[in-house]
Amino acid sequence: MTEWDDVARLAAVYRKAHALPTWLEELLHAVTGRVRSHAALPDLRTLPSRRVAVERTHYLVDDRERHTQGDRLYVLRREPASRRDPISVAVFSNGRGVGYLSSSTARDLAPHLDRLGGAAVVNGAGPARGSIRLRVDVPTDAAMRAYTPAA
Repeated sequence: MTEWDDVARLAAVYRKAHALPTWLEELLHAVTGRVRSHAALPDLRTLPSRRVAVERTHYLVDDRERHTQGDRLYVLRREPASRRDPISVAVFSNGRGVGYLSSSTARDLAPHLDRLGGAAVVNGAGPARGSIRLRVDVPTDAAMRAYTPAA
């Protein structure tokens, strides 16, 4: 165990109470070497996409984040070791998990994310008017097939 493990543990505690600033998240990842920076991930934001609701956010997203409107950067990350669903795709914002894609959306996207290394950057938005559910822009299946040809 190193002092950087202690830093990572402190950051995890901070993350539970606050949104981790992107610059701090990237610094932590660079120092610990555990996660790649956003710049190293495939960027899918320019692909044709459809906007879908993020599920299972009840205990993960605070009111401030739910009520912030406008586009934001999200990272989609595969979680094949999930006990709940081995096809699950988690949605991250500012270094913390904010929910998951629906099972049907994850089933379509998971093979493409696996070919890309398990994670990618996409656009997203706050909730639609009258809703508290966050939304994320998921590339269409046709766009992903063109972007990640089968091996």
